[in-house]
Amino acid sequence: MVVFCKRCGTPVKLENARLTDPAYGVKCQQCQRPVAIETMRLGSGGAAHRPEATASPADAAAVHAAEGRAQALDRNHYLQKIRLFSGLPFEECLLIESRLRPREFAPQQTIVKEGGPADAMFFINSGAVEVRKKDPNTGIDFLLTELKAGSCFGEMALLTGKPRAASVVAVEPTSCSVLEQSAFDEVLLTSSKLGLAMSRVLAERLDEADQQTGIDYINLAKLQFDPRVMKLLPPQMIEKHRVLPLAFSHNRLTLAMVNPNNIVALDDVRGVIRGVMIEPVVTSEDDFRRFMTSTYADLLRQEEEMQEHGQASAAAVKTVEGESPFPKRESPESIIESLQSEARRPLEVEEEPPSPESVTDLSPSATDAPIVRIANSILALAIKKGASDIHLEPQEKDLAVRFRIDGSLYVVEVLPKKVQMGLISRLKLLAKLDTAEKRLPQDGRLSLRLEERPIDLVVSTIPSKWGEKICLHVLDKSNTVPGLDNLILHPDVLKQVREMIAQPSGIIYVTGPAGSGKTTFLYSALAELNNPDVNISTAEYSLEYDLPRINQVQAHKEIGLSFARILRAFLRQDPDIILVGEISDKETARVAVEAALTGHLVLTTLHTDNAAGAFARLGEMGVEPFLVSNSTIGVIAQHLTRRLCEACKETYAPDDISLKYLGLDPSKQFTFYRHRGCDKCSGTGYRGRVAAYGVLRMNAELRRLVASGGSSDAISALAIKNGAKTLKDYAVWLLQNGWTSMEEILPAVSVIE
Repeated sequence: MVVFCKRCGTPVKLENARLTDPAYGVKCQQCQRPVAIETMRLGSGGAAHRPEATASPADAAAVHAAEGRAQALDRNHYLQKIRLFSGLPFEECLLIESRLRPREFAPQQTIVKEGGPADAMFFINSGAVEVRKKDPNTGIDFLLTELKAGSCFGEMALLTGKPRAASVVAVEPTSCSVLEQSAFDEVLLTSSKLGLAMSRVLAERLDEADQQTGIDYINLAKLQFDPRVMKLLPPQMIEKHRVLPLAFSHNRLTLAMVNPNNIVALDDVRGVIRGVMIEPVVTSEDDFRRFMTSTYADLLRQEEEMQEHGQASAAAVKTVEGESPFPKRESPESIIESLQSEARRPLEVEEEPPSPESVTDLSPSATDAPIVRIANSILALAIKKGASDIHLEPQEKDLAVRFRIDGSLYVVEVLPKKVQMGLISRLKLLAKLDTAEKRLPQDGRLSLRLEERPIDLVVSTIPSKWGEKICLHVLDKSNTVPGLDNLILHPDVLKQVREMIAQPSGIIYVTGPAGSGKTTFLYSALAELNNPDVNISTAEYSLEYDLPRINQVQAHKEIGLSFARILRAFLRQDPDIILVGEISDKETARVAVEAALTGHLVLTTLHTDNAAGAFARLGEMGVEPFLVSNSTIGVIAQHLTRRLCEACKETYAPDDISLKYLGLDPSKQFTFYRHRGCDKCSGTGYRGRVAAYGVLRMNAELRRLVASGGSSDAISALAIKNGAKTLKDYAVWLLQNGWTSMEEILPAVSVIE
């Protein structure tokens, strides 16, 4: 039997046998609304058909009951599921529906932009969107939530008329119905119930926002002030950031702020008052201005009068004793120090290990506004400084924050111990880790945006003596592949490497310690080989770079997706070039060698200190020497050194011992460069990094030596005899040309020695 939807006329097929079932109901496939069974007509002839004409009286009664339920369901409009329209009757929902305008959005298309005009609200018919909000101080773009079909957004913009508070981006093909401001106003004039619903929703949203911020609002006119606390901050800072120190107790400073999200103001206050917890409270702009023009000036005048009175008394005593009658006034720094010392005394007593109850109670602090701001500022600072890793290291009495910049670790902040639990829990929440599990290591990942730059952070936690240590490895997905000519500065070495990667088949190994830039080098080589007529596939643990037309596969050992399994699949995909992130086991090594021998170009990495050591490492894995010798094109060793700052580097004449160590003739004149430090390099003397390369290219002699199982020393000696460029040679060339310093090349040179 066929019935027709009242709304859109779409035919809907019914099951005759189930018409007597009280729970039986149908929905229109086109508009997804319940269909009243009483509206059914024959699909072919169009004549009405009453099921009770052929059914028993009991069946007819059941059908009537089913029709009543369906009719009641059909009077429930889908807009009534939205809180804003939940109290509207069916007819008014139909009126709103008639004003909706359909729109389609492609994946990654921005539907509304943060700060944009409040001109419409959106109902998601199909697809999904992400709601993102940018931190105004750090610039990080955080994911707030994900909405799917049946949800709506933008209603607060229509209610308040303020600019958009967040951006909404489609994550897949998305269809929306749009209610524009003019249509909304027209509906509002004709529906008093919609106005009441607007007031209710606005009040609920404001109440929720007040509960979520956790920051109290205070009226400055009703408070009593201590002039000593007011003098903790200089007047210039108070006026600049519109902040007021209100109270100081138990190592906590209560700070009134017009804008509690101003992280710069909080940082400046911490620069003056170190080691104390800051509790922000909110005050209005008008209250702050009235206070500054009246009460603040009176408080400072009272404090000056008290100081003058005290100094006069002290001067009389000192004159009798023969001392100077003009004592120095107490500086704000001395006031800060005295208040800090008093505040720290209770903390020095509380050195007992935290109980399980206290640990559990501290967990909610991960969502406190100050903790969120601290976490955001650490992430933003690390990204802006170009840090590759962020380390949060619990100590006995504090929490150390260190960044790895250009390969070196720097302490950037030492935070109070009290923020440790909340801060680490906040980062674990962002990485979707189990915040309750503190005894086992965990690994996760989080994504964010900073100034439209997509950033991924690989998160790792381990339990340590003083709490969980957390490390975040920064992957800037906006980084473009630098290109071989930007990595290899020596023209002869660059020419040799390009000749190696131009070979149609074989395997090229890139060696070096962890973090030496091997992946960057391989992707730079792929960028030069990436043409429309070439099929390139990569297998990696972490996808750090994106290149068009490249098939990237991420390995997952947990589900059995290993490098060897991916490589075997690649060989059935007609590849021309294969990149393997790392060869660390016999199975992967054998499959890679077999791929190279069967007409594919394979690029991969090995963890060895120099080029000649790659053959010994493959032998340890059980790969036969004759297979290695026949498949290998060459080996490229790589070490990273810090690059000297061009603004402050200076020349000097090296001593004879250094020249002899580097293999240079002391009788000749050489000019080396060293670091000094300036504002542009933050006083380190280095900006960026530069790589030293050693290239071993296979020839007939080397193939015979490798096939016979020759030692690393013998292979290295023969390669040098044939003109190979070693790490030491390249490092000395960098030193002579002012790219790096003696201290930086010593690790590369000592590897050879």
